[in-house]
Amino acid sequence: SVLTVSFQTQVPWLADLLERKGVDASLVKLEVTESELMDDPAAALAVLEQIRALGSTTSIDDFGTGYSSLAYLKHLPVDELKIDRSFVAGMVSGDSDLTIVRSTIDLAHNLGLDVVAEGVEDAETLHKLAEMGCDRAQGFFISRPVPAAAATIWLTDRSAMAQVASHLPIPR
Repeated sequence: SVLTVSFQTQVPWLADLLERKGVDASLVKLEVTESELMDDPAAALAVLEQIRALGSTTSIDDFGTGYSSLAYLKHLPVDELKIDRSFVAGMVSGDSDLTIVRSTIDLAHNLGLDVVAEGVEDAETLHKLAEMGCDRAQGFFISRPVPAAAATIWLTDRSAMAQVASHLPIPR
């Protein structure tokens, strides 16, 4: 499950919500946009540390579109970077976007972070990302947004996944 968090709030509400719903914190990943991180880096650090202390993981969404400093990135307690679709969409046709995507994957891996590429809309882009070692991808080529119940079926029923994802190069 992915939640978007604003740094104008604190996270005791998250601990309370997880307890009330009986959800293991390790099953929740919270996404924060790069621009939100840079609005108040000190507050961001404090909130991300609280989220990590709960046992949840965090992701920086839309990475590369804000004005972040790599000095902050190395100190933030985050688990994942999500490369913005604006770079992913142009990486097959543009050397600059390809260089940015490759460099971001290498940077994240060297910092011990996972990488998700957003906006994957064709097989060529998915294959290129796999070649570069990108950990995960999301986009319309993989699936359009679906309700939670449909996603659960898709993820747990191999025959349903085979029907929906027959175009994807994944073992079934």
